[in-house]
Amino acid sequence: QHPKRYTDFVYNYSKQYKVDENLVYAIIKTESNFFPYAKSKANSKGLMQVSDDTFEYAKTKIDISSNDIYNKQANIQAGIWYLSNLLERFNNNEYYAILAYNAGPENVSKWIDSGFLKDNLDYKSWNIPYAETRIYIDKVENSKKYYENMTSK
Repeated sequence: QHPKRYTDFVYNYSKQYKVDENLVYAIIKTESNFFPYAKSKANSKGLMQVSDDTFEYAKTKIDISSNDIYNKQANIQAGIWYLSNLLERFNNNEYYAILAYNAGPENVSKWIDSGFLKDNLDYKSWNIPYAETRIYIDKVENSKKYYENMTSK
């Protein structure tokens, strides 16, 4: 099942922050399966599994609709804004941004410097050090393809 929920929020903030809508849906599907009160072992919260630190930082940079990290609109806005920052940081390399959304941008930068990640190759050939992150990027990419196919019909 690959639902599309919260379409107004996803559409508006994807446009505002220039992030592919299908990527956003894929991340929400992978992170929380569209459950707005999801909470991870790492204490990330909400639909896009935003950390408290990221949410607080986002509030200093953009006008967020609510102080509640579980608020659907605020969580989606903060998550998409953060994703747009990761895309910018990694020169619009979507694979790097997805990895960074899961493992943190510092780790991804280290992996690039260490030669684990290759700019020109498919991510499946990369030596991603974290098993969880290898599984994560696969799930996100598969979901994204599903949403792209849904959109093109």
